[in-house]
Amino acid sequence: MNSPLANFTADHRTLLAAAAEAAGFADPIAFDPESLLYTLVGNAVRGRFVPLHGAFIRDWDTHGRRYWPGMQYGLRVYTLRGVTFVRAVLGEAANQPTAGYDVFVVDRKDYLKLYRIGLQLSRERTPAEPPVMTAAHRDTLWRNTVDFLAPDNLKRITGYGGRAKRGLLLTGPPGNGKTSACRWIRSEAAQRGWVAKSVTPDDYQAARRSCSPAAAVRELFDAGGRGVVFFDDLDIALRDRDAVKETDDQAVFLSALDGITVTEGVVYVFTTNCPVDLIDPAFRRPGRIDLTLHFPKPDADLRRQLVSRWHLELRTAVGVETVVANTAGMSFAEIDELKNLLVLRFLDSNEWDWAWAQEQFRENRDGLANRRADRTVGFAVSANGKH
Repeated sequence: MNSPLANFTADHRTLLAAAAEAAGFADPIAFDPESLLYTLVGNAVRGRFVPLHGAFIRDWDTHGRRYWPGMQYGLRVYTLRGVTFVRAVLGEAANQPTAGYDVFVVDRKDYLKLYRIGLQLSRERTPAEPPVMTAAHRDTLWRNTVDFLAPDNLKRITGYGGRAKRGLLLTGPPGNGKTSACRWIRSEAAQRGWVAKSVTPDDYQAARRSCSPAAAVRELFDAGGRGVVFFDDLDIALRDRDAVKETDDQAVFLSALDGITVTEGVVYVFTTNCPVDLIDPAFRRPGRIDLTLHFPKPDADLRRQLVSRWHLELRTAVGVETVVANTAGMSFAEIDELKNLLVLRFLDSNEWDWAWAQEQFRENRDGLANRRADRTVGFAVSANGKH
């Protein structure tokens, strides 16, 4: 007769092997997320169900479905910021340690990455500082996200026959506040106990490569409750079919966006660096995208607001107006890079050398530009005319 330990270890190996086969793991490792469980599952994209040795029991319990895998026996695949993990559930087994029969499995190469993602997401539950934006811009973003989802407001909207979902498109060149705006809204949603789910290009590609692409893409849009779903840089799904070669990505994406039935209220926030005129008009039509917010490079007033948040000693030594005058035409990200150079120089020399920081910034930019000119990365035509 096998001992309980022998039975348990045999079952454990079976679970690991099944999870590895379901998700394509080369070296599966089991873990218990403990306090990060709700953070991981609540933010992950829920993927397909997988039977365990041909057995599968679906669970129709609708309570807490945002976190519960929706099954009593089997496997479910999840994706979070490009990392795939599996939850294996064997129900309640008599005389067996329950914790060992409800486990999470990830490929060893992604283990630390997934842990760090979980920690980062848990920290995002702390209030985020509102981004540097014009007051009108910030108010518009707030009214169409957090305020839209407020229970009393949403009840009035649906009571008059309005839609319980809303679509926002944030556009503009990189480094000008789209990510900060999303981080702020994500934090505000988390503070209210709402869903705050991010979908990356990797998540989208994983869904498209799955055995049931249409169903997997629909899962990306399913919030599982009231909240905000962020789609980051999904240009491949949004490009104008008249401007670029048409693929079935657009059709699948738009079908999923239209097909989601929302009962509790969801806001979809899409970000892109792609010019608006290259976005598929079918995606931009009302009912899919209700509002487009553009994030251009900051003007003098916005640069002044940004610098006013710097450390007092730094602001006093360099001067707010000096920084504002010397950063015309720069993005928020570039100004932040200048500040970082300034701080690093201070640690070395114990002086705030703004002129050095500017010169170092130019050298770094010129160096990158020259490297790009000297060395081609990706697919291009070489000097001999070959690809």
